[in-house]
Amino acid sequence: MKLDFITDSIAFEIRDRAAWITFDDPAHMNPINAEAMRDLMQCLEVCENDGQVRMAVFRGAGGNFSAGGNVKGMKERMDRGINTTRSGIRAGGELITRLRNLRKPTLAWIEGAAAGVGLSIAMACDFSIADEAAKMTFAFINIGFIPDGGIVYLLSRAVGTTRATELLMSGQRFTGADARDWGLVTDAVPREQLEETVGRYVRKYSNGPGAAYAQLKGLINSACYSELGACMQNEVQAQYICSLSEDHREAVRAFVEKRKPEFKGR
Repeated sequence: MKLDFITDSIAFEIRDRAAWITFDDPAHMNPINAEAMRDLMQCLEVCENDGQVRMAVFRGAGGNFSAGGNVKGMKERMDRGINTTRSGIRAGGELITRLRNLRKPTLAWIEGAAAGVGLSIAMACDFSIADEAAKMTFAFINIGFIPDGGIVYLLSRAVGTTRATELLMSGQRFTGADARDWGLVTDAVPREQLEETVGRYVRKYSNGPGAAYAQLKGLINSACYSELGACMQNEVQAQYICSLSEDHREAVRAFVEKRKPEFKGR
């Protein structure tokens, strides 16, 4: 069933004991904007409280997971003198916290492009299955921003500080196969095996001992994610400072104009 309070940015369906949550703006590569974050919070509320839901699965429409934030939207707000950085980063942090604390198994089905806060959502899930050829990047640095959505914390714990530093400071692209080899995702398979592999996970965990999963997730969060909230609080001020920089403004303009930015270091 589709929920009538979900807007065009998110599609929500419950079937086979799982909630299927789809980023549903394929024309723009499924950006995670303020509206999408609000809708995702509503989805997570349903997932937590609806007894029909034993698991939550996230994917993107049109062959891409999510390209992250909407840079063109940033440019429009920048030109109008509107700075929503603090509120936006707080909203993203609240979403990641709610997702990480959901007392039911979660899975990200990753194909095509996955970047920015889209990768934050994937890494906050319990499981992530990627197409080996998926194209991923922590692209924040390319627009003069620092990573948000808890990525510094999540990525450092997953791949270690050396690899995390390189990925975050370079903004380089990598594949789903790379992500698997580094321990960033649970598994990566050829595209033709992706749906079957996701299906196996869904059948197993949507029919498993839900009460035990809830307790286990609480223990894992206590043992491994106790500093995530503090990291995301620090992101608010760090990102706000970046939003005022000349480098950020230049990078956003360059992105929209499809040219290489000329950074001044200030």
